[in-house]
Amino acid sequence: MKVKDWFLDFGRGAALGTGILPGVSVGTVGIIVNVYDKLLNSISGLLKKFWVSFLALLPIALGTVISAVILLWGYSHLKDYAPFEIIALLAGLILGGLPIIVKEIPWKELKAADFVRISVGFVIAAGIGVVSALAGKFNWFDFGAAFMAPNENPYIYVVTFFIGFVAAVACLLPGISGSMVLFIFGLYNPVVALYSGPDSMIHNHERIGTGIILTLILFVGVVVGLIAFAKIMHNLMEKHHQGTFTTVFGLILGSFVSMFINKDTLPYYEGGNPWWHYVLGAALLICGCVLMLFLVKKKMSAQKAVEETNAEDSGTN
Repeated sequence: MKVKDWFLDFGRGAALGTGILPGVSVGTVGIIVNVYDKLLNSISGLLKKFWVSFLALLPIALGTVISAVILLWGYSHLKDYAPFEIIALLAGLILGGLPIIVKEIPWKELKAADFVRISVGFVIAAGIGVVSALAGKFNWFDFGAAFMAPNENPYIYVVTFFIGFVAAVACLLPGISGSMVLFIFGLYNPVVALYSGPDSMIHNHERIGTGIILTLILFVGVVVGLIAFAKIMHNLMEKHHQGTFTTVFGLILGSFVSMFINKDTLPYYEGGNPWWHYVLGAALLICGCVLMLFLVKKKMSAQKAVEETNAEDSGTN
C-alpha cells in the first residue's frame, strides 16, 4: 500500500470513529467516505487471507481508535451539562442518513412481506428502548448498575459479550449505530465511565481488574460479531437486497424512537427540565439531520455522476 493511500485510509478510519457516538452509523459514514466495501471485504477475509486483510484494516482501525478516544473524552465532559441536547443532535444524524437506505428500496414494487419486515424491524428496535425504560421505571433489571458492580452480578459478563456482538452487527448495517445498541440497553454511559470520570479505572484502582475483563469481553464480542456477520451481510445485500434494506429501514425508524425512550433518557422527562432544553434539543436535531442529509446527498450525487460516466463510456465502446 502506498503511503498516500495509507493516510487516506487512516483519515477514513478517523471518520468511522464518529460511530462511537450513539446514533452515528459506521455503515453510513463508511459509504460516505468510500470505505464501506473495503471494510466489509477485509473483515470477511480475515479468516482466509489474514495478513492481507489485517494490513488493509490497520490504518482504518488506527484512525478509528484515535478518533473514537478523542470523541469519547469530549462526550464524557459534555453529557452531564446537556444530555438531552446531545441525544437530539445524534437522533438528527439518524434521520439525515435515511436517504442512503431509502434509495435502495424499490417502493413501487413492495409487497406485503416487505411491510411486515419494516414493521418487525421497527417493533424490535423501538421495543428494546421501551422495555429498557420500563425496566428502569419498575426496577426489573439494571444492566448499567450490574456493569458497575460485575462481581456482584456475574451475569453481566455474558450480557456484555452479547451486546458487544449485537453492536458489531449493527455497525455493519448502513443507518444503524452500534453505539446506539449500547445506549438503548443502558450500557453506553457505564462503558464510557469505565475509562473517563471519577469512577473510572484511572481514578478508582479497585475497578482495574474487572474493568480490563469487561473491556476484553466487550472487545471479543465485537470482533466475533464483525467476523461472523461481515460475510453474511455481503451475501444478504447481494441475494436478498430488498428484504435486507426494508428490514434495516424499520430498524432505523425504531432506533430513532429508542434514542428518546430508554432507561437513560427517562430521568430527563421526570426531572422537570426547563422548556428551553427541549427547544434547543429540537434545533440541534434539525441541525444534525441537515448536516447528515447534506453529506449523504453529496455522496449520492457523486456516485450518480460516476455511474453516468461509466454508462457513457460503455455506450461509446
